[in-house]
Amino acid sequence: MSGPTAFRLNYDPSIKRIAIDQAAEMFNIPDLCPAIADYLGHEGPYAQNFHLFGGQRRAHADVHLPFSEIQVWYKVHLQQKLHHDRTSVGPVFTINAHPTNHTWEYGRRDAAILHIDGRHEWPSSGLTGHAIVEICLIMRPLSPRGCKITWDERFLVYARRFDVAPQQRSQVDPATGLHVLKRATRASGALLGDVFPLDQIRSYAHLVPRFGRAADPRLTSSNSSHFSQSFWLNSYFDKEFYYAISLSQYISKPTFFLSYQNQ
Repeated sequence: MSGPTAFRLNYDPSIKRIAIDQAAEMFNIPDLCPAIADYLGHEGPYAQNFHLFGGQRRAHADVHLPFSEIQVWYKVHLQQKLHHDRTSVGPVFTINAHPTNHTWEYGRRDAAILHIDGRHEWPSSGLTGHAIVEICLIMRPLSPRGCKITWDERFLVYARRFDVAPQQRSQVDPATGLHVLKRATRASGALLGDVFPLDQIRSYAHLVPRFGRAADPRLTSSNSSHFSQSFWLNSYFDKEFYYAISLSQYISKPTFFLSYQNQ
């Protein structure tokens, strides 16, 4: 449990032991190793503060880590207390983070709401204090053989952020009432991703590719999230999610709604 959200992982991981470099290649996360190093160096094993998206990557690609292998899960199940009845719980949602296979040529990565500011709480604060992300990897560090490290008690995720693009002096598109999302990037052009504790996830999120005047002819049901660069945050797919997201239209604009490039 974390806040209003309960998490459930299978007892047995999908991959019981894999080298970090191999996982980075399997899940197409080139900066996985330095992202883990930045998380460990900034937060520490017992950190209580919320981890945030960083700016410039501090660690180098060949950085030394206190462990070299991880366990991997392909999915996590979430369940939340209801928005208007905190004594009841809603349906179970599954967030997938699958590598490439015969069905998902580019892997399957579901979106989620990530808690990044302890002064705000989901769902009462809406998107304020939260980020919309794509979950790319669910993992747990493994202690080196013959010793025990604190890190292997932490479940972590590698997540890439979306920025909300302001729409005509509003935070939502006037025609659809939905937020428009763009993939966040660093100054180098690389996608903005970082490592976070799993328990900072607050909700499943449903994204719909935003085609523009014409849809990309390459799009299929299994690759649309890979080729699309702009999305709708679909607040209509679930009543409880709609209640939470609709609040963000009436709360003062948080800084993370502004699209910018991290230096």
